[in-house]
Amino acid sequence: MLNRLIILVCAVALYSCSGPGAPEIEGMVYIPPGEFLMGSNQVDTQGLGKEFGLRSGRFYQDERPMRKLYLKGFYIDRYEVTNAQYKKFIDATGLPPPRNWNGRTYPTGRADHPVNNVTWFDAQAYCKWAGKRLPTEEEWEKAARGPNGWTYPWGDEYDEKKANLTTGDTAPVGSYPEDRSYYGVYDMAGNVMEWVDAWYEPYPGNRANIKDYGRKYRILRGGSGSVLGHYIIGKIFARSSTRHYYLPGGAGNDGGFRCAKDGPE
Repeated sequence: MLNRLIILVCAVALYSCSGPGAPEIEGMVYIPPGEFLMGSNQVDTQGLGKEFGLRSGRFYQDERPMRKLYLKGFYIDRYEVTNAQYKKFIDATGLPPPRNWNGRTYPTGRADHPVNNVTWFDAQAYCKWAGKRLPTEEEWEKAARGPNGWTYPWGDEYDEKKANLTTGDTAPVGSYPEDRSYYGVYDMAGNVMEWVDAWYEPYPGNRANIKDYGRKYRILRGGSGSVLGHYIIGKIFARSSTRHYYLPGGAGNDGGFRCAKDGPE
């Protein structure tokens, strides 16, 4: 019986190793095909959106309805794009640097900090130069929430110490080991908000009357260490379903990005 069990285990292991898989890409994480939960059904019963001056009215309205989606496998950067990586891009292309740099050089000691003060167009151009692309909104959320639909990359309970949410500044990528998703993607709750390839449009079935919907604003995802405020702001912004939006030509201290890439067919 024991010998038969060993043979069975070996056969299963051999099959799993020889089955279809995704080749490794340096600096990227493969997100396998499958279903995940996107959006939320939370309701801003306290009117916090109005209290904190939210343009779209109440918090959570643009995240509804929660739904189950299937995505093909894809790759996403393990970390946000850093200043050092972005410098290689502008040196190779001659494009202008972010406005917070010293000429064409990033601030001293910040090579491994996420690049910020970049527009959506800058982020898109970098990803194309690197042979990648910006992640879709759906891909970003799946990479952050995992297959279990967690509220935050690490689970369902908020803990501001697990991510860079209250420092008032960026931190070197990967500095918060607990801000790591189920799939092993870092800094999706904090550090910088991240541009994705999506317009600020309603989800299918969303009937919220939000005047900013349309092809004017682009989406950013994730929380930021440089946006200080009430405790509740960090708790909301760190959620993997939160949608931020901004003019694609705009740039700020709280905005950066990471890239994605199609998986094997």
